[in-house]
Amino acid sequence: MTIETLPAIESLLRMGLAVLCGLAVGLNRAHHGNVPQPNRLRVHVLVGLSACLMVLAAGEHADARSRAIQGVATGIGFLGAGEILVPHQRPKHQPPQVRGLTSAASIWFTAALGVTVAASTPLLAGAALVLALITLSNHGNGGDKDTNGV
Repeated sequence: MTIETLPAIESLLRMGLAVLCGLAVGLNRAHHGNVPQPNRLRVHVLVGLSACLMVLAAGEHADARSRAIQGVATGIGFLGAGEILVPHQRPKHQPPQVRGLTSAASIWFTAALGVTVAASTPLLAGAALVLALITLSNHGNGGDKDTNGV
């Protein structure tokens, strides 16, 4: 193994960790609610991997990484906005119900995990992942169905 292959191996390991982080959050979201949603799993894995890849591809220069992270944040903002749905047809006496906030936030968080894995220490991403999975778990919400996180 030569010195040149070490950065490539580190990048591959970081991308693999980003996939695992996306997989963990995606599994949680895919099995949320009454009907399994396998697309949520794929979306979270791809968001984590692509965020990591864009930051890694920007190289080591701080300005380039900063621009890549800004681009990730902008793009994920649009993707998350598409996840939030307000039904147009509702009885006139009922206020609108916003749905998808938790899923949109989890997409945003998965991108942040990918960026953190690429640009910072993977230990920080692992700690944040554990905290997020605790937050996303249905334990401790009094047994009520989560109506905001579909």
